[in-house]
Amino acid sequence: MEQSTLKIYLNRIDNILKDLEEADFTAMADDDEIPQIFLLGKHQLSKLVSESAKIKAMGISSMIPSDKLVKLLNIMKKNIQDGSRLSTMMSHDQDTEDEEKLWRVTKSADACLTALHIMTSVHMPKAVYIEEVIQRVLQYTKFHLENTLYPLYDPVYRVDPYGGGLLSSKAKRAKCSTHKPHVIVMLYNKVCDIVSNISELLDIELLTDTTILQVSSLGFTPFFVENVSELQLCAIKLITAVFSRYEKHRQLMFEEIFTSLASLPTSKRSLRNYRLNSSDQDGEPLYIQMVTALVLQLIQCVVHLTNDRDTVDQAVLITNSYETAMRTAQHFLSVFLKKCGSKQAEEDYRPLFENFVQDLLSTVNKPEWPAAELLLSLLGRLLVHQFSNKQTEMALRVASLGYLGTVAAHLRKDGVTSKMDQRSIDRILQESQGTDETQQLQKALLDYLEENAETDASLVFARKFYVAQWFRDATEAEKSMRNQNSNGEDSSDGPQHAKEMETTGDIMQRAHLPRMNSDTVDYEDSCLIVRHLASMRPFAQSFNIYLTQILRVLGENAIAVRTKAMKCLSEVVAVDPSIMARSDMQRGVHGRLMDNSPSVREATVKLLGKLVLSRPQLTEQYYDMLIERILDTGISVRKQVIRILRDICLEQPTFPKITEMCVRMIRRVNDEEGIKELVNETFQKLWFTPTPNQDKETMTRKILNITDVVSACRDTGYNWFEQLLQNLLKAEEDATDKPARKACVQLVDNLVEHIQTLSDTKGVNSTRLVSSIITLYLFSKIRAQLMVKHAMTMQPYLTTKCNTAYYDVIVICNVAKILELVVPLMEHPSETFLATIKEDLMKLIIKSGMSVVQHCVSCLGAVVNKVTHNYKFVWACFNRFYGALNKLKVQHHEDPNSTTLVANKPFLLRSLFTVGALARHFDFDMEEFNVANQVVIKEKVLELLVYFTKHEDEDVKTKAIIGLGFLVIMHPSQMFMPEVKTLYNGILADRASSINLKIQILKNLQTYLQEEDTRMQEADREWKKLSKQEDLKDMGDISSGMSSSIMQLYLKQVLEAFFHTQSSVRNFALNVIALTLNQGLIHPVQCVPYLVAMGTDPEPSMRKKSDTQLVEIDKKYTGFIHMEAVAGMKMSYNFQQAFQSSRRTIIRGFRQDETNTALCSHLFSIIRGNRQHRRAFLISLLNLFDDSSKTEVNMLLFVADNMAYFPYQSQEEPLFIMHHIDITLSVSGSNLLQTFKELLLKEPRREEKEKARKPVGRSESESDLDDLDLEDVDKVMRLVPENPTGLLDFANAVQGILLLLVLKQHLKNQYGFSDGKIQKYSPTELAEVYDKAVNRKNTVHFNPRQTVDFIANNMARATLSMDVKKRIVRQYLDFKVLMEHLDPDEKDEEGEASTSANRNKAISALLGGSGPMSGPSTHNQKCLDDLHSRVQRACSKDVEEDEAAVQKLRETLKSFTSKADSL
Repeated sequence: MEQSTLKIYLNRIDNILKDLEEADFTAMADDDEIPQIFLLGKHQLSKLVSESAKIKAMGISSMIPSDKLVKLLNIMKKNIQDGSRLSTMMSHDQDTEDEEKLWRVTKSADACLTALHIMTSVHMPKAVYIEEVIQRVLQYTKFHLENTLYPLYDPVYRVDPYGGGLLSSKAKRAKCSTHKPHVIVMLYNKVCDIVSNISELLDIELLTDTTILQVSSLGFTPFFVENVSELQLCAIKLITAVFSRYEKHRQLMFEEIFTSLASLPTSKRSLRNYRLNSSDQDGEPLYIQMVTALVLQLIQCVVHLTNDRDTVDQAVLITNSYETAMRTAQHFLSVFLKKCGSKQAEEDYRPLFENFVQDLLSTVNKPEWPAAELLLSLLGRLLVHQFSNKQTEMALRVASLGYLGTVAAHLRKDGVTSKMDQRSIDRILQESQGTDETQQLQKALLDYLEENAETDASLVFARKFYVAQWFRDATEAEKSMRNQNSNGEDSSDGPQHAKEMETTGDIMQRAHLPRMNSDTVDYEDSCLIVRHLASMRPFAQSFNIYLTQILRVLGENAIAVRTKAMKCLSEVVAVDPSIMARSDMQRGVHGRLMDNSPSVREATVKLLGKLVLSRPQLTEQYYDMLIERILDTGISVRKQVIRILRDICLEQPTFPKITEMCVRMIRRVNDEEGIKELVNETFQKLWFTPTPNQDKETMTRKILNITDVVSACRDTGYNWFEQLLQNLLKAEEDATDKPARKACVQLVDNLVEHIQTLSDTKGVNSTRLVSSIITLYLFSKIRAQLMVKHAMTMQPYLTTKCNTAYYDVIVICNVAKILELVVPLMEHPSETFLATIKEDLMKLIIKSGMSVVQHCVSCLGAVVNKVTHNYKFVWACFNRFYGALNKLKVQHHEDPNSTTLVANKPFLLRSLFTVGALARHFDFDMEEFNVANQVVIKEKVLELLVYFTKHEDEDVKTKAIIGLGFLVIMHPSQMFMPEVKTLYNGILADRASSINLKIQILKNLQTYLQEEDTRMQEADREWKKLSKQEDLKDMGDISSGMSSSIMQLYLKQVLEAFFHTQSSVRNFALNVIALTLNQGLIHPVQCVPYLVAMGTDPEPSMRKKSDTQLVEIDKKYTGFIHMEAVAGMKMSYNFQQAFQSSRRTIIRGFRQDETNTALCSHLFSIIRGNRQHRRAFLISLLNLFDDSSKTEVNMLLFVADNMAYFPYQSQEEPLFIMHHIDITLSVSGSNLLQTFKELLLKEPRREEKEKARKPVGRSESESDLDDLDLEDVDKVMRLVPENPTGLLDFANAVQGILLLLVLKQHLKNQYGFSDGKIQKYSPTELAEVYDKAVNRKNTVHFNPRQTVDFIANNMARATLSMDVKKRIVRQYLDFKVLMEHLDPDEKDEEGEASTSANRNKAISALLGGSGPMSGPSTHNQKCLDDLHSRVQRACSKDVEEDEAAVQKLRETLKSFTSKADSL
């Protein structure tokens, strides 16, 4: 067979050479057209290819004479050249010429293969490796890959045939066809063979560097093309062959990989098309990127083994080879990771690196990829180094931390999920020979790889890699043992050492032993073996190291690092929740719940959420931590908590705190828009999703949950439920499918059934019944139609009896409210049903308490006015109480002390209330009532009620005012009556009047406004239906006009009620103002100062209400708050004064809590957003400290307190204040000093004149004040007149300046500003310059002790005794020193820091010392004298130098003046 094949092949070569005997191969240049004589036919070349392949396979190519082969190769070169630059343009409408070109290209491919078959055969002579032929093959292959195959297989590489460059991606994909012409498929297969043969050639012959560069370039391009997976596999072999043999090219090849990756289109950056042998959990095959497969193969191919029997040389060679692979991997990873820093231009390597890491995790512990474990181990160390180094670029630190988190999570997952199948391991061990478990498994794995290497050549490299890795591990263990022994006793020649030496030898022996039974292990078993062997290596044991490093950076200053670290921990917890049992994890996670950054808190909450959802038994433990964060200041944190609570409710419906969770979530229904939507979605899932009819258990649980939540919210109100239901039903108004409405119908029907069940059960649970009926009322309030079919079922509950009277009242009231809403919607209700309702209601009105009467009358009003129109029934009831009131009025008028009146007091109270309630719901002046005599009932009722408001009994007064409030709801015009105005304003304005009466009047106004608002909303809904016929605006204006007029009458008294000491009075006054503002009945600017003052209320709820109103005003009317801000500050002071006047305490402007908050902080927060308004506001406040403003000292202290603790956010704000303080001090301070001098005598009093005169050469007329020092108190006292006027005014004015000085020092210390920073500040700079955030030190406190002492001793009104005069003089001298040391002099600016420090100490000491008005104290005086002397010593040098400079200036000025005069 061999001889015949060889003979046929030789004959074919001879025939070809015979035809070309006379041809001159050297005569032609490369670019010349090739003569036809050199070009073989298609059939001829095809035969040559197949025969040369056979000859190569048989291994007999070396039997052909080398000269013939060389000639044949030269002929092949010409044939390759013929098609190497032949451009083809295949299209659907291809013509014959294009097809002819393709056949020529295919012929050239056959020539390439023929040449390569010859060169890659065994035992070939050197002469056949002709460089020119190799170059031609490479040129041909590269050209047709790029210009023929890539454009046809991957549309992204296609070029517009009609010009215009690359097509758009959309156009390319549109033009892409999966069908390929036969000739193209044939060419593609031939090119794959060419690439495979080139890789074989590389193993046989060493090529030049130039050729290798071409081979590398050719080999890399297929990895970034789609739909050429066969070619990519061939290219892996090619690149691996180059990388393995040509060490100098390795770095260049890596650079080629990075360059190619960076130039990839976005669509290809996550392309995974290298199929692994393993599958995922769902049985789907796993894929990785071709580039990852290439890199792993490159690392593995670096390792070489040797058969050298010299143990020492062998050990060195193998160890060096493996360490070269390690260095190569380290280099690749470090370069790749470095490129993942900040994005440069269009190159962003981060997604690429992330994909690479994911691929490594997919391939680790797979038998064919041993390098994955090495790369991950090296990567872990590299990542730890990168993110631990604070000098590393932040983007790279964060990215490194993220990658390490992914690796750590995978490690933990492997440790948890991959429980070793010990039975499989035992089976493998039983089927293999040996006694050492590790050796047996290693041998089994090597045999598996050797067997499969026949089908996958890359496994050869994997096998070598394992051997080298184990060999190096054994060598390292041997070294370690030797070192231990050398440190201890001399036992280096002991048996243990011998055993280790045998181990390395055994490894090599196992590597070269013939394989045993090939059926011992399959792929799954080999994976188990690899995992088992890897579990003893460093990477598998590095989880604790990685986790510790991640926990360590949780304390970093950088927010991005802390956030990413917490996300990494979250990944770990997701795969193994038990890790939270570690104490270091608990410390790290719990501490970050209170982190300053919302992003860190959000990541922490997310981690806890994953934990409790995967381990329900831990929900109780972490519940309190999670629920607290629902009030977090960060919106994203609140959202995350709500999501977690929602998931707990859905997945753990039996958790005992579900009710509390729902309540806490519902309270966020009026939060920020995103949270509001999330809450709506949450409860739509929990409650308002239709339940299958057969699932009674779920429906019962839902009913119990809703009623429990309603019951729990009894004290806080049910606005949340109404808001929630409105939002859900409104959202699906226009939708065809209405799941929320369907769910509501189910809920209402089941609630009614639930109520009936509860009623029929003995020992009824009243709490459950009450909450169920309240829930039904809430549904009725929002969508009354839901209850229409159940109205008759609810009617008997008007007479129900519960365990307690309290529950009776709640049930009756809510049933009455349901019937009030539902009965008017019923179509043709039965007469019996209506009569029963009226009868029940009337009984309740006559006998029940106040709240029941009110709701029953309201229900009766709805039934009679809208359904039955039986007004005689109502008139009879009204007349009964109205007639009784008239009689009682007459009796009281005749004899106020009558015993009959005392006995009838309960009936009097009921009559007043009931008459008012009936007058609220029925207009008795209507024709329907058919009143016989022509009297105006509303006037008569008003007269009766007003009469009883003057009753001596407060209870009677209160009920009369309540009745009056009811009356004016039906007849608002009655509020304009003089007697009503006098009554309301009189009680509100009179400080001595009863608190209950004040509250009741405010309640009346509140109820009126609420009713008016409801009435207008109803009217608005009606007007929308008639908007085409009516002018909506005009009608609205008419309707709201009366309300506006009414509120104008009572506004002043309501606002003044803000200053009442009783919080309930203030609360109702605030409610009235809030309703008035919301309805737009008054101009809001007049309320701003009062609302600012209420923002300083001791009650948090009232502060919140007033602040909300201010925010709303600011939204609607920008600038109104700023206009009245200073007035608001002053009124806030008056507000605090009203509270504390009885306590005789100093009024401070901050709230003493953990951080000392300014009372008016919310006002500043509103204003600070507008730079112009903020500056104007701050300047206005500083102007109050001017000596000419004559502001009360305690008010100045209040303002200074606020300015000290305002929530400043940028550096510009405190710097602006300090800048203007300096300006104010330079003007007002100098003026004050001058004012004091003017108060003094020109000369000392006569009896003291001789003593006071100093022996210096100055004229008598010069004032001695210029030379006064800190110890000259007596000297100044001699200049003080006997009866000075204005001395106390000076003392008051100085306090303002001292407060500014203390404020400046406080701001400087609290925000850490240097003198230089303050001096450099300019208000005209751009806002961005000082827009940096401030860092507030909470340990710095504002403590102006001098001013506090001044106020405490009431010095503003003190009598001018000698002692007081002396203290004012001392204050003047202190103030003079402070003024002298305000600004740094020129020497300080030149760098004399010590003088500046002394000055600051002196100022701080003077400001912080005991006040000059603190009364006589020897100790204080001694301390102050000591302080004076220290300041004098610190500044004496400056004073001497200044005197010399001043003298010199005087002389210069005199000289200048004389010259000017002569001119």
